[in-house]
Amino acid sequence: MNTHSQTARPRTTWRKSSYSTSTGSCVEVAPAADGVVIRHSKYPAAGTITFPYHAWAAFVRDTSEDGPTSANGVASITKIGTDTLVKSLTTDVELRFDDGEWTAFLAGAADGEFDFTPQLAIA
Repeated sequence: MNTHSQTARPRTTWRKSSYSTSTGSCVEVAPAADGVVIRHSKYPAAGTITFPYHAWAAFVRDTSEDGPTSANGVASITKIGTDTLVKSLTTDVELRFDDGEWTAFLAGAADGEFDFTPQLAIA
């Protein structure tokens, strides 16, 4: 008997920056059918934030801003001491990253590791 559902959701493939340390604590990013999802690898139960593709591009641009920002329309980015808080504008999800985790994400984003534009062309 086949127990696999024909409507099963595809498995999420999480990525981290190549600049992340081996401790495993990092910003994890996954492309999805409707955009890009982020979570904290150390605290996956804290939830996820999903960005439509156009908002993801704006979020990546927002990450380079010095002050608090939410121009992407999905999440705000705020510095708290040396930590960075990414807070959903529509849910209760708050993801707090330490300086090393956030710096690794920024370096990977700057190198295009999270540019999912080619996947948009295929979709």
